[in-house]
Parts: sequence; structure tokens; C-alpha cells
Amino acid sequence: MQLARRVSAMGGWLNDLGKWSQPGMHVKRWLLLLVAGLTFVALGIAFFLVQIYRTQPFPEWVHYATLQPLDRPLRGALFLLTGGGVIGLAIVQLNRSLMSAVQPPYESGRLVDMVYNYRLPQRRPVAVALAGHRGFVAVQQHRDYFADKLLGIASVAEGLLPPALSAQLTGGGGDRLLMPVDEPLTLCAELEHGTILGGTDAIRSRRSGVPIKRVFLARPGDDPELLLKDGTEFLRFSDVPVRAEALYAVREADVLLFGPGSFYLSVLPNLLLRELREAIQSSKARKVLVANLMTEPGQTDDFDVGDFVRAVHAYGGFKLDFVLVNSATNDRLIQERYAAALAAPVAPEVESARASGTYLAAGRRLRKIAVEDGAVIVAADLATRMVERIPVPAGQGDGGTAAESIVVFRHDPEKLGLALATLLGVAVPGSGS
Repeated sequence: MQLARRVSAMGGWLNDLGKWSQPGMHVKRWLLLLVAGLTFVALGIAFFLVQIYRTQPFPEWVHYATLQPLDRPLRGALFLLTGGGVIGLAIVQLNRSLMSAVQPPYESGRLVDMVYNYRLPQRRPVAVALAGHRGFVAVQQHRDYFADKLLGIASVAEGLLPPALSAQLTGGGGDRLLMPVDEPLTLCAELEHGTILGGTDAIRSRRSGVPIKRVFLARPGDDPELLLKDGTEFLRFSDVPVRAEALYAVREADVLLFGPGSFYLSVLPNLLLRELREAIQSSKARKVLVANLMTEPGQTDDFDVGDFVRAVHAYGGFKLDFVLVNSATNDRLIQERYAAALAAPVAPEVESARASGTYLAAGRRLRKIAVEDGAVIVAADLATRMVERIPVPAGQGDGGTAAESIVVFRHDPEKLGLALATLLGVAVPGSGS
């Protein structure tokens, strides 16, 4: 495992070096100019030192301090390596010092990514969505706005998807929905008072009541209560092998998207797979949570954005970079409709005037409104009204069903794609930005 982490870290360094080496970064020319200036300064100092050394007596220790017992080529190599290391360290620390003074407190991200996204916004990343098949469909519709390629990882709680559905969810440009494991697993939830629910249907059917304490995975035939008793930690992670293609997708991704989708059923379950969790932890990709539009009755009652962020951090063991949240809705019909269903909008309040700001990328703007546990909260208009038809009982005793049309609030695929493009600094084709 340590070897895998070292290899992953080395891959991250090589990836950063590749970014710095890209033409158009406007960095290499100034580094070369800096090296040329330091070379002239070093030559000038060398001429003075040679003159003084030849005309003035020095103590014997100077003979050894200047490495004169060594051959001149070896001395030159040692001084060049030492000087290069010192210059590199000084440049890095100087950049950090200057960035910490001028960078807003709510900003996050590495210098290489900030420069890369600013200078080369036309480069579109490879994205991986850990959001279940519904979340994959939502972001895949306008994937070309923000990513060169999109891979989805189905929620382990959804079970093994039929091949026909997997084929249906496969889009153009190499977009695919991947299964994380090869064996069926059951998602279980323990409530605050100790009751255990087994299966997604049992969790989804709750409308209110005692909050969920934690979720965990069980193999067919496992006793959920015994699994919890055997564990010594609060969260229980599964050692079921994860498919190699899912691990590879995470390791090679530039962006990891968590959501949109049911939080306990689509986002968190994959973080309970130990191998996948560790791959996400070691990934250098930017990690973005697409927050739910509404709380889910019986699951995320009374959750605010901070609760979602802290839950992802706890289950995943990593820090999010950004959280994309929908701007508060003033749609009275929607508010009344969801209030009757015991749901409420997920919309954080602006933390302070200092934290509030504007995120500008690719010619468009998003609104920064807060920082939560190190994650930058960014608000945008992401939602739209939709009409969905749901089955309802058709009559007493006939066993039939009918359909009823209801107005629902859903992520608008185009708005979501544009917001992700802005957040990632990607120029949308045909937008003129």
C-alpha cells in the first residue's frame, strides 16, 4: 500500500511538472531570465573572490571550506546542485509567502492549478462522477461544457446494474458508467436509537423520524447487527475488492464529482469501499461536491451545507475543494410543495462580508459565499422546475396503478454544466469566452 501511495505521489509530481511545462504558462521564460541574472551575479562575485584569493592571505580552513581538495569539475557540480536546490526552495517559499498575503482566505487550490487554469482555460479535464446512475445522467447531458471525458461510478447501493441499463447510460466521447464491484452488497443504516434498516428501499421509504446515525455495507447473508458489534470503529469500511477500471479512473481523473444524487444512497456508499476510498484520498484531482437541492425526508432532515461537507469528510477521509450549491429559491410553489413533504432547500447563509466574493473563470462568474471545513462554498442558479409522472394506486382491490403528474425541483443539466465549467476554468465551446 505504501508503494502504491509513493507511485501515486510520483505520478502527481510528474503531472504537475507536465502542467508547468505546457506552452503558454508564461512561467518558463521568467525562470530562464532569473537563471541568466543569477549566473551574471555569480560570475561577478566569482571574479571578485578570485582576485581577493590571489592577493590576500586566508586561513587554512578556507582551503577546505571551498572544497579545493576535490577536482574542479566535481566542485563545480556540487556548487551547481546546491545552488539550484537553494534557488528552487527560495522561489517556492517566496511564492507561498506572497500568495498567503494576497490570496483571499476563502480561496483553495494549488499554485500550479491556479496558473494552469488561468493561462490555459481551453484545456478540458477528465471528470469522474461518483453520483450513482441518475447523477451520471444529469452531468453527462452537457459534459462537453466542462470536461473532455466523463466516467461515472455507479453507487454500490444500487446493486449490479443490468447490462442493458449500463449500455443505455454509455454516452459518446468515451463516457461510461462503471460498476465499482463484482458482487452484490446491501446498504444498511443504523438509526440513532439503534434500529438497523437493511436495503435501499427501507432507507428510501422513511419520511421522517429518528435520524440516521451511520450507514455501512453488508454482504448477502451477513447479520448487520453482528457486523457492527465486531467493529471497533464508528464507521465500518468494506474490504470487498474494487474493480481495477474504477480505481484507474479515479487515479487518472482531473476532477472528482460527488453528486448530484441521493446523499445516503448515491454519494456516501462508494466511500465505504476501502480500496476506492484510499484511491480518492491519494488522488490529486479537484474534489467537488454538488449539494442536493433539497433535504431528503428521513435521511438528511435539517441538514445544512456544513453537515453535508462534514459527512463527506468523515466517510471519505479527504477534504473537498469546492461545494457547488443552488442559490436559494423564491419559488413559492416549490417551497410549499416540498414543505408539505417535510423537505427544505439546501442553501447556506453568507458567512461574512470577508468570505463573500466572486469566482471568475472562463469569462463567467460564480458567487463565493462561505468556507466550510476548508471547502469553498460556491452558489449558482442550478435548478429548474420539472413535471414528473409517478405511479399511484388506481383503485381499491383492482391491483392496478395509474400515474400522477407532480411538479418537482431538479438540477438543470445545462445550468449545472455551465457552473462546473466556470468552477473548473473551462471555456464552453461556442460561448465566446
